[in-house]
Amino acid sequence: MQAFGPPNTSPLQGLVASRIETYGGRRRASAQSTPGSLYPRGGPVLDPSRERLPGYSLFAKGYIPARGLSPLRLREPEPEKRHGGHFGAGPPHSPKLKEVSKAHELEVRLHTFSMFGMPRLPPEDRRHWEIGEGSDSGLVIEKSWKELVPGHKEMSRELCHQQEALWELLTTELVYVRKLKIMTDLLAAGLLNLQRVGLLMEVSAETLFGNVPSLIRAHRSFWEEVLGPTLGETRASGQPLDPLSLQNGFLTFSQRFQPYVLYCLRVKQTMAYAREQQDNNPLFHTFVRWCEKHKRSGRQMLGDLLIKPHQRITKYPLLLQAVLKRSPEAHARDALKAMIAAVESFLRHINTQVRQGEEQESLVAAAQRIGPYEVLEPASEEVEKNLRPYSTLDLMSPMLGVAPKHTRQLLLEGPARMKEGREGKLDVYLFLFSDVFLVTKPHRKADKAKVIRPPLMLEKLVCQPLRDPSMFLLGGPRPSHFPAGQGEVGMGILE
Repeated sequence: MQAFGPPNTSPLQGLVASRIETYGGRRRASAQSTPGSLYPRGGPVLDPSRERLPGYSLFAKGYIPARGLSPLRLREPEPEKRHGGHFGAGPPHSPKLKEVSKAHELEVRLHTFSMFGMPRLPPEDRRHWEIGEGSDSGLVIEKSWKELVPGHKEMSRELCHQQEALWELLTTELVYVRKLKIMTDLLAAGLLNLQRVGLLMEVSAETLFGNVPSLIRAHRSFWEEVLGPTLGETRASGQPLDPLSLQNGFLTFSQRFQPYVLYCLRVKQTMAYAREQQDNNPLFHTFVRWCEKHKRSGRQMLGDLLIKPHQRITKYPLLLQAVLKRSPEAHARDALKAMIAAVESFLRHINTQVRQGEEQESLVAAAQRIGPYEVLEPASEEVEKNLRPYSTLDLMSPMLGVAPKHTRQLLLEGPARMKEGREGKLDVYLFLFSDVFLVTKPHRKADKAKVIRPPLMLEKLVCQPLRDPSMFLLGGPRPSHFPAGQGEVGMGILE
């Protein structure tokens, strides 16, 4: 990224204006446009033969300075005087005018980025967001493996297919790292630079791209320690790529790519946050559209970039399977099978963590909907005070009788009808957790549910299916000291 000094609060002054003066440049004036389409298709266009910024005069030969204007000074736009003009009617400090001013300032800032490059972030942000700046020369590769192996014409067809599969692993790795850097070097850097001048302050770069820098660092390390040396051996010897040289790197896959656990846990919330900002924040939508049209983005959409890490981490077993399919040697096949097993084990670990995270979210949401459990109608304030400690139902507390690693899960929920007595039926809403069964009465207006029956512990629950598949008999065990037909606990028919 190209570095220049700290930004000024007014657009195109300071160093930007001095650069225009130094190079004697001219630029096309930004046209009036509506939010979401600040520039023509393809982004800002620099056209010396067209218009100039209002208020600029050049000291080039043949140009006469404009009367009343000092050279190379940006004139502040005059407020619209006509009723119903561009800024609309309203007081000078109306929210509508302020919104249009911010849209105009964003347009100017983005145009400046297009002309002079992205400003360098301050040191405190640079340490987190910039990875390998200026040292990407090692992340290059030839167009084909055949350029590195002189004897490729004498190789068997199967071995050539193996080399193609290994080459796909190497090339797609570099393409993927470059796409990750779009998020840090273009989107995150652009957002942070705009926030330095007071724009898009409500958008959180950490929420959008939180640990993407950690992913980039993990992949750069993987390239420098595993994939790059394999490529270097082939460059030096002229021999085919050796899948055995990848073994140590893939056997430590889970340690190398731990940041993916956190990313996959948050990716659903991240994408929802990005959609919400684009739908409800016109300035952010404009900024994202500018980034997507930027030559460095390769027309990649923000949503596509955010899902790339999930897609990449699940692709490694497929890439290794393709190499295994074309590797006839027994020792190479054994090594590749061990690598595939290590990667798949890590993916199962990620899936487990994601599933537990989703289950925890469901449990929290259910606990917020279920109100307190009122055991008895209190006869007095004293009775209510003494009952209150026993009227709570803390679904977030640990389950009894199991290890702490086993957490409560919401297994099933839904409406049902419960028969009471001989005639009556009651509409209820049921929650089945991993250790308890709750019968509640829903309050549709408040989206709350009140527990109306004693919580049934699953270990003491008896469930008998009936002939009608939509009905079953539910109740608790009968104590042994009661005669037959007496002492049934919470018995009822659900449908």
